[in-house]
Amino acid sequence: MGSVISRLLCVPIGDSAHGRKLPPRPPSVCRACWEGPFAVHLELFKQRGRPAGYSREYSYSTSCSKLQVGASNGCLWCRFILAVVLEGDDNVDPTWSDALLEVIVESDQVAPRDCAPRKARELQVSIDNELYFSGYVHAAAGLNEPFEYLDNPAAPYFAAESPILDVKSPRALALAKRCVEKCADEHERCAALSISPDPLLPTRLIDCSDSDHPRLVSSPDGERGRYLALSYVWGEDQPFKTTVSNISTYQQGIDLARLPATIRDAIHVTHALHFHLLWVDALCIIQDSDADKCHEIGRMHFIYRSAYMTIIAASASKVSEGFLQRRQASAYSTSRMFPRDITLPFICPVSAKDPAAPPQVGEIHITPTYTLGEGKLESSSHDWDPISARGWCMQEYFMSPRALVFTSQTVQFKCQTHTRSIGRAFHSWRRERRLADVLLRPDPPHVVHNSKDWVAAHGSWLHVVEDYSRRAVSIPSDKLVACGALAAVFQRALRSDYLAGLWRATLLRDLIWYTPDGARRPPPAVYRAPSWSWAAVDGRVSTMAERNLSPFLDGLVVAEVVRCEVTPADAALPLGQVTYGSLVLCAALVPCGLPVDAQSGDGRILLRYTEQARHQAQRGLVDPDDEDELECLARIYIDVSGDLNICRTWAVPLARALGEVRGLVIAEAHSEGSSKSKVYRRVGFFSSEGNPQGDLDLGRLLQDGKLPMVEIEIV
Repeated sequence: MGSVISRLLCVPIGDSAHGRKLPPRPPSVCRACWEGPFAVHLELFKQRGRPAGYSREYSYSTSCSKLQVGASNGCLWCRFILAVVLEGDDNVDPTWSDALLEVIVESDQVAPRDCAPRKARELQVSIDNELYFSGYVHAAAGLNEPFEYLDNPAAPYFAAESPILDVKSPRALALAKRCVEKCADEHERCAALSISPDPLLPTRLIDCSDSDHPRLVSSPDGERGRYLALSYVWGEDQPFKTTVSNISTYQQGIDLARLPATIRDAIHVTHALHFHLLWVDALCIIQDSDADKCHEIGRMHFIYRSAYMTIIAASASKVSEGFLQRRQASAYSTSRMFPRDITLPFICPVSAKDPAAPPQVGEIHITPTYTLGEGKLESSSHDWDPISARGWCMQEYFMSPRALVFTSQTVQFKCQTHTRSIGRAFHSWRRERRLADVLLRPDPPHVVHNSKDWVAAHGSWLHVVEDYSRRAVSIPSDKLVACGALAAVFQRALRSDYLAGLWRATLLRDLIWYTPDGARRPPPAVYRAPSWSWAAVDGRVSTMAERNLSPFLDGLVVAEVVRCEVTPADAALPLGQVTYGSLVLCAALVPCGLPVDAQSGDGRILLRYTEQARHQAQRGLVDPDDEDELECLARIYIDVSGDLNICRTWAVPLARALGEVRGLVIAEAHSEGSSKSKVYRRVGFFSSEGNPQGDLDLGRLLQDGKLPMVEIEIV
């Protein structure tokens, strides 16, 4: 099988514990493991005379058959190492070989730039120099069980504590309050980006001064103060939302028992944190008044941006679920072998006061962050929680200056400076994104086009589009409405016209998007955006942000925007729903054909651009079945389905860089709103590096001006 390397990171390993008196062996560990890998814990923290970063290794040999015997007898370590082997290779039969496996235990730390708390420890297992498993190590400490203090002697030796599971407990909410206060008192960045200590209050709020008898209150114009906001998934209708007929009743008092669990929980948290005012859309917007909804939705970015903090009910898939239930033990991993935390005994260092006494035995937990079969497991992220799949909730997350995020594992505090799990539970922010600071400044300065701040703002938008596109919106026509508040924030910095999800100042770049999963989807039943907008398709979209942000692209555009206009459904919401959009480009129109496999959404596009094909295209005489004239193969992504005639498609190059040409694939369309007799619709994206074996290259032809430029209208 090869060698197995097991690394207990950031725990310095000392000499062998041979000759030392071990504490009594628990039944959960076999004798060989207790006197071997577990015994070295006696020396874990002795580093006297060693240079920084130096570690000694403890090694031992075993085999698959021995591991299987130990696992069948209940040994946690044998079961763990055997699971690592089996997880990494489905074809391994642990009974087939008695070949020795070398196990090496050594030390290191988790990189502090990627996680908190600092000096968190990680365990890794590699087989044949290939990483098979990694997980961070933590110890339970504090009041984690009802009426029971977890006296764990291992806790003082580990920086990371186990996640707090009782998220409603006074201890959990006290720790959360401490995070809020520390941010307000110490975070210079958060203070610089704060709108005001006492911003203007929203039109209506819930008064939670008496958490058993909340009521709806109206804010006089110009009144200022602090309030919290709730971000949550509706997931179902709310029969007790505010309407024209019941608003006066709610102003007298709201029957707490009739409210859904998520709103009740939010009222409890608001009161427990010693705040009095809470904004909840279902109660603070008159739900059957179009005028009130339009007014309040238009102010959403102010409401969440001005809130002192947002309570995010990340774990609840619908409003009736609530979010203060006690969490289960960690279920971060979807792995077959590691569905939950791995729990192991830990032999604490010898007491300096009584070195002759046997050391105490504590308990540690290992939460998987990587397995060979599953890849990277973002164990401390809430990306898989229900709220991360909802479109409306994204802008609430990004706009909030501070947030308490009630994930399915624990509670996290997020601000503009950092994100932490309360109670020193491990958190990694490798994939976490924030808006560029320039977008959140109370009075943003004029940002010069293509300056560092401008590029950062535009890059944030491209990443926002990618995040938003993988989320669902209950009402399809709300696709643009649900991110309108964010668009308003970006517009303040970019100072550009907003065109159904794209920006006029960067339109050619913003047109370069595609659906990376390759699945073809039916077009929306109701029109919601022009075909050239990412909002016209369902599912995840890639904007190729890193490549499209390069200033190098500016000098390599091969098309020109003649005009682009969109018609909003409501003039009062110019950043919301649209009823029509038209884009006119001056660009090359290259006839192309799609092979059958392109119908699945991922194939190759055949571009015709020989001199003969060019002349034929000019005269409208291209024979789509004549494959002798096909010279270039390029990657294509088809975004929508329908009556697509694969013989009547064209490639429209937009930009070229480093031998690559990127652009749109279009097909004929019919539009009553168009001023031209022939219009087109976007059906996909192509990326071409040319034909290495051909005499001609598409990029060279574009550079030499050998392809005619024509006006093309895309709707």
